[in-house]
Amino acid sequence: MPDRIPLIYNPAAGARGARKAEKAIDTLTRLGYAVTALATSGPGSATTLAATIAAEGWPLLVVAGGDGTINEAVNGIAGAGTSLAIIPTGTANVLARELGVPADVKRACRAAVGGDRLAIDLGRADGRYFTLMAGAGFDALVIKNLNPALKRAIRHAAFPVSGLKTYFGRELPLLRVTAGERVAEGCFVVAANSRYYGGRFGPTPEASMTDGLLDVCVLKEKSFTRMAEFWYRALKTGRPGGPWVEYFRAGELEVESAGGEKVLVQVDGELSGELPARITVASRALEVRVGAGR
Repeated sequence: MPDRIPLIYNPAAGARGARKAEKAIDTLTRLGYAVTALATSGPGSATTLAATIAAEGWPLLVVAGGDGTINEAVNGIAGAGTSLAIIPTGTANVLARELGVPADVKRACRAAVGGDRLAIDLGRADGRYFTLMAGAGFDALVIKNLNPALKRAIRHAAFPVSGLKTYFGRELPLLRVTAGERVAEGCFVVAANSRYYGGRFGPTPEASMTDGLLDVCVLKEKSFTRMAEFWYRALKTGRPGGPWVEYFRAGELEVESAGGEKVLVQVDGELSGELPARITVASRALEVRVGAGR
């Protein structure tokens, strides 16, 4: 009797994602596993499916999807003892890159069943877990303004297009970050559990998923020049710098709108709510399968 593995996938992810999910099911079957394929049915569905899998005591859950679907699944299994394996089928696949999960489906499947095991921290923003980051202000607005059709058509390039539209479309509110006795203000805040933010770049290159802390980056000035330089340095040099950027580590922080305006929050690239937000760390709360596998 072959070992059984539950696999969650998003049938609405497009033809490319569907092909990769089908290939993952076929590959795992060829490796000798009986795959129970579970399709998501809409927002939040992956969390419900994953929570059921965890409650039934499955030792391993495979997710074939992008960072959004993975985030939903993580919120269903965090702290429950079910390991997570990733078959990256999304646009950026940031978590897979961070963990060294192969982009190739067959190699990712081998990592899922034979890769090393790593216990990682999870961030938590007002009750919602994240593996990568929580952001408030500018980046959450960019995600809100992102055109799904454009994202499917030009993939990564859709984000800078949305960024320009967002920056010139409205005034960016001032945010206040409080971590113990430390207080910082700026127009963009990210509390990161990982080095990567989009692709293989980000504003928190020293972040670790196993140190029990979040790396916090605050962009203190909102002029177009500073905003452009901030993202250019994040992309080209690995770390934004200058007196207009504040960088520190914390295990807990509060983020609020300094002027009382409505400010959106995103976690792992998906909108999750509004400020104020309390952001914390759950140390070693999730076991993941990493590496190339056997």
